[in-house]
Amino acid sequence: MGATAASMGPPVMFVTDLERSKHFYCDILTFAVVFEDENSAGLQIGEDMLLLLDPEASKDLLVGGATGSPKGRAPMGVFNLFVDDVDAWHARLTDAGVEFLLEPRDRAWGRRTAHFSDPDGFVWEISKEIE
Repeated sequence: MGATAASMGPPVMFVTDLERSKHFYCDILTFAVVFEDENSAGLQIGEDMLLLLDPEASKDLLVGGATGSPKGRAPMGVFNLFVDDVDAWHARLTDAGVEFLLEPRDRAWGRRTAHFSDPDGFVWEISKEIE
């Protein structure tokens, strides 16, 4: 066995309404559905994949563990989307009804960022390197 992992698989997000989440990620954030069944959907953007899973179906995945979404709780992490223009994405997402937690701003570490939540409370950052 090697001392390091070979790669990382896609994040799995437990969502409370699979159809609502597919709409958000595909119609608003431009992910594409690459596979789906009644309990899950595999979404792709660029080379990256994200899995959406109904919490009921996740009981098989996390034996004995409780599952749920972060809605109504303090964020425990942030997913990142690298975009070509943070302000244009911000305007487009705002027009689509997405509420931002933080408006676009330049950061000391050299990126322009803005933050929003998905319907289940997962926090996302749109980000671009400041040129």
